Amino acid sequence: MARHELCVAPQGSAIARLIDWIRSCCEADAVADNVAFKLALAVEEAVTNVITHGFLDLPPPHRIAVRLDITAQAVVAEIIDNGRPFDPTAAPGPDLALPLDQRRPGGLGIHLMRHMVDRIEHRRSDGNNLLRLETARG
Repeated sequence: MARHELCVAPQGSAIARLIDWIRSCCEADAVADNVAFKLALAVEEAVTNVITHGFLDLPPPHRIAVRLDITAQAVVAEIIDNGRPFDPTAAPGPDLALPLDQRRPGGLGIHLMRHMVDRIEHRRSDGNNLLRLETARG
């Protein structure tokens, strides 16, 4: 098993580095490109949500760490942040049947995450959100 960890600056400009890091880790462990792409997209959405909403009106220090575990069967990303409590697994899905002008803003990112990975889990521990995104290696 390969384990990687990256501390992510709590600002939007850090996202490109995060995506490059995920792709590099996956490439080094011969993870299929489509699996790496979907995982990177899900992690990008999760971290962007933390940066945009999780730290709103909270004093620093703001911390985000991403762990990546790559086994023969799966790729697992864990996002750990000290932002406000939020469980994306409990968030309702968007009503995609409504016309765009009648939909409530938001929710599409979580919907996207749910479709990019096989399993999403969340827990709150010691003042941190721990979001686990798992997908089969393919």
